Amino acid sequence: MSRLGKALFTCGLVITTSPLCLLATGQEYVDVEAERAAQAARDTTAPPADPYGVKPAQAYPATSYGLNTAPPVPGAAGAVPAGQGANMGMLLLQLQQLQQEVMRLNGRVEEQANELRKLREQSLERYVDLDKRLGAIAGGGAAVAATAGAVSGAPAEARPVVVPQAGEGDSRVAEQPGEGEAYRAAYALVRGQQFDQAVTAFRQFLQNYPAGKYAPNAHYWLGELYLVVQPPDLESSRQSFMLLLTQYPDNSKVPDAMYKLGKVHFLKGNRDRAREFLDRVIREHGDSSAAKLAREFIAENY
Repeated sequence: MSRLGKALFTCGLVITTSPLCLLATGQEYVDVEAERAAQAARDTTAPPADPYGVKPAQAYPATSYGLNTAPPVPGAAGAVPAGQGANMGMLLLQLQQLQQEVMRLNGRVEEQANELRKLREQSLERYVDLDKRLGAIAGGGAAVAATAGAVSGAPAEARPVVVPQAGEGDSRVAEQPGEGEAYRAAYALVRGQQFDQAVTAFRQFLQNYPAGKYAPNAHYWLGELYLVVQPPDLESSRQSFMLLLTQYPDNSKVPDAMYKLGKVHFLKGNRDRAREFLDRVIREHGDSSAAKLAREFIAENY
């Protein structure tokens, strides 16, 4: 082929392939733009989750093995945090324990109060029965003497003993009008265990008959009654027994009053003074029932 022909052939190829090149170039340009648009769209949306990336914090349900620490139900009324629930549970447990202890102590107090009441009633009843056995019942007022085999110089247990009874008073004093009825009415209240009313009756009796035939007995029974009323009046009991000792030192109730004074001082917390009266009744009235009680009391408390 001639040189001219080669040149023309070459030019023809160039002319023929130019549109194709331009088309390819345009297509490449279009693809680049489309890719940029797609990339911009992807940038505006959230990136895909990275399975190996950092995850946000996640709340897990609370788990506890303590008392009342289970997590509250969401939205439930009165739900409290777990820590406060544990404290409230402990407080409720302690409150229940305290209530049980108080109930137990109340039961013991009631039992002891009942036993003390029975002991007081039995003690007073014992003295009432003793007073009844020692004296004679003579229709409301005659003095009685135990004279079986009494002679001068006889042993103490065989000597005549004159003792006051409910209806008996000081044989050296004449009974005043109405005195016997008033005294027996007050004494009947003692027998009926109406102790508060008996106190009032005996105090009224002493106001009406301060030097009467039955005044020593009234002082004695007031001393006894002040020990069994509620609450006990230890000081008034002490004064009543002391009046009997000082004003009527020869009265047959003196040993009992002396023993009672020992008990009253013991209850008041004066052990030494109590021991003095207990020893005195043993020393001065060793053959009396009061002396026997004094010995028993000393053996139990000293």
